[in-house]
Amino acid sequence: MARNADKTPKDKTGGPDDDQDSDLVLPTDAEPDADGYKPTRRQVARGDKPEGGKGKSAPAGPPPTKYQQFMEQHWEGWLSQVLLILVLGAGVIGYKMDLLRESMIGILLSGGLVASAIYVTAIPAYDLIKNPTGRRLFAALVVLWVIAAGYPTLRKGMSRKVLAETVLTEESKTVKLPIAEGQVGPYDVTVSGSLKPDAAQSSNIGYELVVTGDGGIHTELSGEFTYAVHQARVRRGSTHWTEQHNQLEHRLPRDLRGSELTISTDRVEDTLQNGLHVTIHPQSYDPNWFFVAGIFVVFAMIYVESRIGDSKTKPHLIMASATTLVFSYWYHLHATSNRMVAPTLDALILAVITGGIGGTIVGAIVRRASGRDRLKPAIDDEKSDRAGEPA
Repeated sequence: MARNADKTPKDKTGGPDDDQDSDLVLPTDAEPDADGYKPTRRQVARGDKPEGGKGKSAPAGPPPTKYQQFMEQHWEGWLSQVLLILVLGAGVIGYKMDLLRESMIGILLSGGLVASAIYVTAIPAYDLIKNPTGRRLFAALVVLWVIAAGYPTLRKGMSRKVLAETVLTEESKTVKLPIAEGQVGPYDVTVSGSLKPDAAQSSNIGYELVVTGDGGIHTELSGEFTYAVHQARVRRGSTHWTEQHNQLEHRLPRDLRGSELTISTDRVEDTLQNGLHVTIHPQSYDPNWFFVAGIFVVFAMIYVESRIGDSKTKPHLIMASATTLVFSYWYHLHATSNRMVAPTLDALILAVITGGIGGTIVGAIVRRASGRDRLKPAIDDEKSDRAGEPA
């Protein structure tokens, strides 16, 4: 009887086996390991400890200093923005007080705008490309983008070698200008002049030059200097500022060469303070090739944007490449070595209106035509798959 009593089946709801099973943690209730996966039933039954994360305590390091704590708490919130405002304010004050050179501010502004536009769009887009070959091709495209937008922009602020220079006046309208030894061309010519203080408030001064090289090959150069005084009414009266465009660059034909150039003009305006200054430089790379490369980059970004992204992730590569193309073209057309800040702001406004808005519209059309705006993000797909799995 006692032996049979020992073999009596246990109650399904109150037996000791049920108490032992209730102490086990199911995988669905367990906390995930450091790698993001939950332990299996067998691991829980064996009592395996997680290899990392909470199961393994990290070695204790030195406590953070008060400076580190302050930076961690406030850098992302407000400190970085305040420091950026202070740096920009210091730059504006230094520029207004002539403490910073025009070329330095111009290079920082123009180069920084182009670099930031490329960086903030190219890096996230690179992470969206999964194919290794595609990543390498995109990296090569970004390098071409940097060259196409960077060279026309930075060239205006770079110091250039002076091969020869002269001044044309009413008494000396024709000058034979010997070039530095070993230089035969081709050349770039910079023409500049300063207006007299007693000139009119708004003046336009034109000039015409004839440059002759070896074999009688010659070319005509023409341009116009502008000087304007602007006035604006403020609360306590009025304020005025002057705007002067007194330097122009010309690219001589490649067949005009020689160790001596003859520069002549028919007339030098008497409103110029010290005559017409002419400077000869070695010819730089033709910027038109860089603009053609910039157009190619825009079309390439149209293809790239049709291959990456989804309904939430928009690469904005078309907008950024079009913006840098317009900016570099306008800036190269109007900036000079002694006037760079105002053309930077003008080029920025034009680039935002034309390249920014136009590129955004084209990008939206490309994403809609390729179906990218209808693709669900990968994170949302993973969440829906997890929700559909049985518990």
